[in-house]
Amino acid sequence: MRHSRRRFIEIGGATTAALVAGGCAGQDSAPGGADDTGGASAPGRTPEPPRWVPPGDIDERVFPSGVQTGDPRPDGVVASVWTSATPVALVVMRAEGVDVWVESSRREGLIPVDGVLQLEVDGLEPDTAYNIAFEDEGGGGWSAVARVRTALAADGLRVIRFGATSCLGGNAPWKTLTHAATAELDFFAFLGDTVYADGATSLEEYRLFWNLARTTRGFRDVTASTAMVATWDDHEVGNNWSPATLAPGQLDAAVQAFRETMPQRVGEEGSTLWRRLSFGATLDVFVLDCRGERAGSDYLSRTQMDWLKAGLADSTARFKIILNSVPITDLTAIFGQGARDDRWEGYPAQRAEILGFIEEAGIEGLLWVAGDVHYPQVASVDPEGGLAAGQIEVLAGPGGSFLNIGADLFQGDPQYWWMAAEWNYACFTCDPVEGSILVEHIGDEGDVLNATRLFL
Repeated sequence: MRHSRRRFIEIGGATTAALVAGGCAGQDSAPGGADDTGGASAPGRTPEPPRWVPPGDIDERVFPSGVQTGDPRPDGVVASVWTSATPVALVVMRAEGVDVWVESSRREGLIPVDGVLQLEVDGLEPDTAYNIAFEDEGGGGWSAVARVRTALAADGLRVIRFGATSCLGGNAPWKTLTHAATAELDFFAFLGDTVYADGATSLEEYRLFWNLARTTRGFRDVTASTAMVATWDDHEVGNNWSPATLAPGQLDAAVQAFRETMPQRVGEEGSTLWRRLSFGATLDVFVLDCRGERAGSDYLSRTQMDWLKAGLADSTARFKIILNSVPITDLTAIFGQGARDDRWEGYPAQRAEILGFIEEAGIEGLLWVAGDVHYPQVASVDPEGGLAAGQIEVLAGPGGSFLNIGADLFQGDPQYWWMAAEWNYACFTCDPVEGSILVEHIGDEGDVLNATRLFL
């Protein structure tokens, strides 16, 4: 894991145009096949037809927030829809070539509960584009159509492109998410603080916050364009919450409202959130719960920590992406001791345990991805000479929350390669043959704020 900065990073600037070739800067087109570098890069995904048009009118009164999908697997995806209609029919269309959609399946007589229907859409084919919509069987109207692509088969190898953001507490309509939608990514990661539900205690109150998020244009756009992979931080429940501070039943209500909008499978070993998603031989995604299991000196439960270490050790994917709502990077040079207990730094034993394990096991192709601090960044996890100086973390977002101007004021430390006080989402183009991940931070106007190619 010990690399020099020169070996594993190219930072945009004068070379930005070259770095973003094939990345999200060219968002209007999906990645194509192998490039012209003589096989030095992995193939891209196959082209897809334009979005399917249902045989009826889109009724936003009946389906006000479209369709959300999450946690793609090679054979299925979880889908969620909010609607005043009952019963409804689910229609799944499969792409054939670049211009034809064929009906893959239709399920009728589905009954939403409290206005929400969430179900597993299964029987799908690996690495295939699908369009999903719901029909009001009584009124004939349709939901907006959602695009999703299934995960690769176990041995699948191609360029994977995903996006990420965090902290959507303002700046609606979240224009960076609308820009992300044009890229039709393989998935989009929400890293926490998607809603700021501070003060809510009941299911009805939490649903009000999620209803506002679901119907905001940027959220609707990106979730109609690809499946989400979501975790939480504190504001989905309450600022800096812990179980001892919650009213009876409050956590169950918050979790239910969260999962209704952010469709996902139950986590590993019965956990609420932490889970592993695989995209063939290209990458494994480890979704952490960095909030719900804190206790005493433990940032993660012992079960979650052991699961993470075992998963990293047995992963044969070229890249291992750890979705981590709060940074593991040593940010002491920026924040001093401020809010230390709200980051991995406040749990030094477990931080050293996981970083030391990665070093000692020689885990290659690993990238930490986090949000929370309200500015984007690319940095070494530790300063030169530190335990994890050879590990990298990318911070994504905020998509809407107030900007941390410290990112503009604090410049020049060699540990922190790039940062800025800008609203953004991060796009990651992962090439398993080249062994590189192109990281692009895209701003509110669709501009490339940063392009950094990491060799992992």
